[in-house]
Amino acid sequence: MTKTTTKTTKTAKKIETTKTSFVANLKTPAIVRKGFRAYVGVFGAAYEAAQPVFDKAVKNYDDYAARGEKLETVATTYAKDTRKSVVEFAKARFEKRSAQLRSFVPGVANDRVVELEAEISKLNKKIAGFAKKATKTVAPKVSNKAA
Repeated sequence: MTKTTTKTTKTAKKIETTKTSFVANLKTPAIVRKGFRAYVGVFGAAYEAAQPVFDKAVKNYDDYAARGEKLETVATTYAKDTRKSVVEFAKARFEKRSAQLRSFVPGVANDRVVELEAEISKLNKKIAGFAKKATKTVAPKVSNKAA
């Protein structure tokens, strides 16, 4: 690299040109290389610091998944058992309340209630039969005749 500078002095009135050549600093590539190595070294140190944490997280993930699986089976069985017990409780309470209500109604009315319940069950069976017949019947085919 060459740098040209121009100096002008008023007294001599002559232009003095000096050529100064800059010798490339031999330390510059070494400094750049050292900076790059430091940059890479920071990432290497961060990777080494993060590796045990990553390994621990992977190990704990598997442990947590196994624990979650156990809890899931326990919760599922609990939910099924709870549903059954709630249904049984509701049926028992309904029977108890309906028996209490029947006790308040006179005896003739109780007999009539039993008759009406039997009639309702017969009608439900007929409705189910009609529904089956309705699904089996097919609409007749209509042919279009050209005019």
